[in-house]
Amino acid sequence: MSSNFQIHPHPSGTGADVTGIDMRHVPTDDVIDALALATAKHCVLRFREQSLDEAAQVAFVARFGKPQGHPAAYVGGKRPEGAERDDVFYLTHGVDADLDEEGRNKAATELHWHTDLQYMPEPQVYSLLYGVEVPPEGGNTEFCNMTAAYDALDDAMKLRVGGLQATHWYVRKIPPVTHPVVRTHPLTRKKALYVSPGLTRRIEGLSEQEGKELLELLFMHSTQRRFVWAQQWRAGDCVFWDNRCTMHRRLALDPNAKRVMRRSQTVGEPVLV
Repeated sequence: MSSNFQIHPHPSGTGADVTGIDMRHVPTDDVIDALALATAKHCVLRFREQSLDEAAQVAFVARFGKPQGHPAAYVGGKRPEGAERDDVFYLTHGVDADLDEEGRNKAATELHWHTDLQYMPEPQVYSLLYGVEVPPEGGNTEFCNMTAAYDALDDAMKLRVGGLQATHWYVRKIPPVTHPVVRTHPLTRKKALYVSPGLTRRIEGLSEQEGKELLELLFMHSTQRRFVWAQQWRAGDCVFWDNRCTMHRRLALDPNAKRVMRRSQTVGEPVLV
C-alpha cells in the first residue's frame, strides 16, 4: 500500500477523513502506525468509497490486532447470503425484521451510547464498520470523544473520579466486570472517561443513589455536542474507531428501510489506569 495518504481532521476536534488509501490492499507497518496514532488522537477515522468483501475487511483489521467475532452471537441480525466468516458480523434492518406487535422493526429505534465490549474483562480495542447498503436517511452513527470530555472536567471532578471503579454489564450470560472510571491510552498517555449510559451500571464504593447521580452527571457532560461527531452513512463508507477513547450510538431509522452494515473488530486488552 502506498504511504501517500492524508488525514483530514474534522473541525470539531473529533473524527478525521482519510484519503489516498484503498483498504483492499494490506497496509505497510508505517501506514498502520500512522493510522493507529491518528485514531488515538481523533478517536474515529472515515474511509469513503471503499469496496470491501469480508476477507479484505478482516485483513485490514488484522493489521491492528487479532480479529474476533461477537461474544453474544445473536447480536445484529440476519447474515446475508454468502456471509461465511465467524470473525465478522452483520447489523441488518429490513432483512430479517424483528417486528413488534404493530409490525414495526424494533431494531430500528435509537441505540444508547455505549463502548464496544466494555462489559468484557479485556474490552475490545478497535472496531470497523462498513456500509454495505444504507438508507437515504436515518441510522447515522454518532461518536463521542471521551478524551476531550475528560480534559474538560474541572480539577475537582477529575480528583473525584480518579481512582473510582465502575461495573459494566450487558446480558445475563456474561458476568459483570469492573473497570476504572478513568483510563489511560497506551499510545497518547492521555486520560479518558470510561463509562457509558448503555453498559455502566454502578460506581463501586458509592451508594446506589450517589453513584447514579455521578454517572448521570458524567453522561450529560460527555455527550455535549462539542464532543460529538456524526457519521452520515453512504454505501462504501468504512469507519474505524478506537474504543479506548470513544463511545458511540446509532440514531433511529425508518423501520421499513433496508440497512446492511458489516462489522469486524480486534480482541481486547487490559484497561490501563
